[in-house]
Amino acid sequence: MPIENQILSPAALAYRRFSGHVTMAELTASSQALHADPAYVPGTHTVVDMLDVTDFDIGFDQMRDFAALTRNRHSARGKPVHIFIVCSSEQGRWLAEMFRALVDLEPGLANIDILHGFPEVLALLDLPPDTIKLFPEDCQTESHLLNRRSS
Repeated sequence: MPIENQILSPAALAYRRFSGHVTMAELTASSQALHADPAYVPGTHTVVDMLDVTDFDIGFDQMRDFAALTRNRHSARGKPVHIFIVCSSEQGRWLAEMFRALVDLEPGLANIDILHGFPEVLALLDLPPDTIKLFPEDCQTESHLLNRRSS
């Protein structure tokens, strides 16, 4: 499956890695699996790694429905969520921007940052070094340069 979910315990973070060609069915299934995971706690910050996405088959109407599902999930749980989307390709950024714009139709339920790399994510999260080590090794590159707690 081109989308892998991982709860980074005990950090209370979710890490999602997208790779290859991503479809709406895969996005929906992986999102349902994440939220059904017993380790997932409402309001858990989520890092979405889209650096390995080569293509996607997701249209505007599908993304509108998925964004509504996201808003409804977090509204029903009463916990806002912060989602960090890491992407470097133009296509990935376009998909991330579309998702953010559609989620923002109902403010306050999700805060979405779109970033170019993991040093930015790790600096924003300001995680201690032992928590950074919970991320896959390739996500930790140069994290020590931007993390305030590591100095």
